[in-house]
Amino acid sequence: KEAHCLGDLLMKAYYGGLEVDIAAVIGNHETLRTVMERFDIQFHCVSHEGLSRAEHNAKMCEQIDRYAPDYLVLAKYMRVLTPEFDGHYPNQIINIHHSFLPALNGAKPYHQAYARGVKIIGATAHFVNNELDDGPLIEQSVINVDYHYSAND
Repeated sequence: KEAHCLGDLLMKAYYGGLEVDIAAVIGNHETLRTVMERFDIQFHCVSHEGLSRAEHNAKMCEQIDRYAPDYLVLAKYMRVLTPEFDGHYPNQIINIHHSFLPALNGAKPYHQAYARGVKIIGATAHFVNNELDDGPLIEQSVINVDYHYSAND
């Protein structure tokens, strides 16, 4: 398993390899709170439990708008956004998808790669549009597949 892509962004920003100002991290799980505290970055958890997708996206927008960011980066945010959310931040949302797009899109790209015998896997940063994993590509990286492990590893 690869490290969490947010951790990579934090380290690059901290050491100057990525010239960005990370104003806050807003997620739907508490798991990253302690990491954000170590980096002295504001963390807000907006749980999706018991909410419709539209309700959750509206609550996310409330938190995000407090910071007026230039860009939003989705780093392992595994929920589909509503068109209203996308429209609220036109050309501002960057998704870091855990596969080599456009070949392996959706929620389980490693399973797709394993089933097809794909020899490389990777990650893709792309701008978000109203189609799942279909926006303009920004950057891609690949590694060779080691089939000593299963897709779940």
